[in-house]
Amino acid sequence: MDETSESFGPAPDDAMVDEMLAAARPRLRRALKRIERPRARVAVIDTALGRLLVADGPRGLMAVKYLDSSDGAGTLKDLRERFDLEEDAATAARIADEIARFLSGDVDAVAHRRIDLSLVASEFQRRALKRLRTVPAGSVVTYAALAEAIGARSSQRAIGNTMASNPLPIYVPCHRVIKSDGTIGNYGGGIERKLKLLRAEGFRAGRENRVPGTAVYGHWGSRIFCLPACTAVRRASRKRWLIFGDAAHARGAGLRACKICRPA
Repeated sequence: MDETSESFGPAPDDAMVDEMLAAARPRLRRALKRIERPRARVAVIDTALGRLLVADGPRGLMAVKYLDSSDGAGTLKDLRERFDLEEDAATAARIADEIARFLSGDVDAVAHRRIDLSLVASEFQRRALKRLRTVPAGSVVTYAALAEAIGARSSQRAIGNTMASNPLPIYVPCHRVIKSDGTIGNYGGGIERKLKLLRAEGFRAGRENRVPGTAVYGHWGSRIFCLPACTAVRRASRKRWLIFGDAAHARGAGLRACKICRPA
């Protein structure tokens, strides 16, 4: 018997092949799913704040970056290492519309967007950014107050670094964090953008970019707001207070006026 006539048994019929393939397909799908990378939709949008790079992933919005800042390229690199990226016009239109509405005074336009903090480096930073999202529009908080609010009283410098590396400005409002001396402080997108974002929320900085004379202090815990000279403010550490641009915005955030100083 030559090699061409050597037999290895009967060839499987079509039905048997189909049955084998049907049995293998679920295992193949599971294997492919394990190695398939998630997708993220990216876009460059033009806004009144300048050109922005935005990225929206399976679990929410992941990045909003000012393209004239130094870290835009780094953010894109981080995204490419974790996701398959695709340009998406619908994402561009949706985010551009939300930001335009926000800048026109509709502060809720960005407040309820689902976000994904997977680009944030540490659990400490995630805690700080999550707590920051609870600071009401129309108010600001100091670096020291934010550190104390997450139980890290001596971590003001780390809070500052967290704000500087925030991957989601506007949506995670790092523009609402100011210095303990009452000055507005720095911002990754530049001080003019910070002031513009605060004005959109009803907080207008005073002379020399300081907390305005109309400001009132609202307490994190009691939900009561006071005039800056109130005895209640002097007794408690100012690290425990939110600073509202005026009494109207404190009331709008659900706080009650102090019965001692009776802010208007």
